[in-house]
Amino acid sequence: MKTLPSKILRTVFLAALVSSCASTGPEVSSQELKQTKEVFNQKFFQASRGWMPRIYRVGYRLLKSPVPGHSDLVPKYQFTGVGVDELKDYARKAYAIEKSVKGVLVVGTYPGSQAEKMDVLTGDVITKINGKKVKSLGSYFKKIRSTNAKTVEAEIVRQGKTILRTFPVEKVYYNAQFFLEPTPNFDANSLFSKIQIGIGALRYCRNDDELSVIMGHELAHTVLKHSLKTLGVGIGTGLAYGAVAGVVDAFTFPGVGNLVTSPIQRATDAVVSRRYEREADYYGMQHALHAGFNVGAGAKIFSRLASDAPGFQILAYTFSTHPESPERFLRLEKMVEEFRQKFPEKFPLPESRDWDLIVPMNAGENLEEAVQHLLDQELQKKNAAVSKGPVSLKVNESLPAVQISKTPPAKLSLS
Repeated sequence: MKTLPSKILRTVFLAALVSSCASTGPEVSSQELKQTKEVFNQKFFQASRGWMPRIYRVGYRLLKSPVPGHSDLVPKYQFTGVGVDELKDYARKAYAIEKSVKGVLVVGTYPGSQAEKMDVLTGDVITKINGKKVKSLGSYFKKIRSTNAKTVEAEIVRQGKTILRTFPVEKVYYNAQFFLEPTPNFDANSLFSKIQIGIGALRYCRNDDELSVIMGHELAHTVLKHSLKTLGVGIGTGLAYGAVAGVVDAFTFPGVGNLVTSPIQRATDAVVSRRYEREADYYGMQHALHAGFNVGAGAKIFSRLASDAPGFQILAYTFSTHPESPERFLRLEKMVEEFRQKFPEKFPLPESRDWDLIVPMNAGENLEEAVQHLLDQELQKKNAAVSKGPVSLKVNESLPAVQISKTPPAKLSLS
């Protein structure tokens, strides 16, 4: 009779033999894979130039808007309004930046800030601030935060030439910076003062109101110092349950204690994490409200999330670091009603405009006629004269540039 170990070895050998005979199609060399990765890094970099203005537009309003009782009445953090990121290889290739150039890459300016109309371009590399070298993102922000002046002198490399620019320094209420995270998932996270918004989250958000709720949530994490608190909780539970595991090992066998206490520690940490998430939801909504966003419309993002992810299985929820989407939707709905009573001057909420508007088409109508009808309606809402000419890409100051998709259903992409 064959023993159990010999049966297992035989099964593993047969599986390896069968898999070695399977065809997986054309081979991909490491060099080909490297080149393909570079291509997609470039695509991400190109796409980021379209996403960043949305992040900066919402982010600036959040940073400039205090939450009563949750922030100082006077802004105290230095801010230039120039968005920067690490200088990666794909950015060097895109802008022909030499390897010898060290610094941080300019990826845009914050709309509404004093830097918006400055002569600073995406692709510029900031190499020095006030004559001191910029070696990393950390050193750049440290130099900005440490200044007491109303301006800083920046040395910039642009197309191989060194130029000097004077950056205005203004004050904001919160010490935070916003970045784009290269992930297709609905993901946003904060680590101390660094807030990252995933491309998947931007695609899921339909307008600035929904994005403000997501970004306000992460800003609340930063202001409430949840990253530091989570680290402390993890250390505390690790020590506590580690001691319990040691006692269990003493009465049983080595390793049994950790096997028993590890799931309990994870569940405990998850409970604390969910509490922090609820706290960030509450204050994040206030950040969005006081920044002038329609939190009633913004909260709808959790209505869609609740439909897409209606809940967890009991065991999965035990270890989940976030509350269930239906719970978050219900809490946010109640928050709006609470804010209506607490901050009546903020209501009624401003009308929300989606980034993508569906163009209704009547029978026998072509795309241009349908678009013209939609633009006419927008003009009538603003009590403006209805245009009799061809469709214009610039309708008025309230409507951004329009890009028309020829494939049904037709959309107006508002960027």
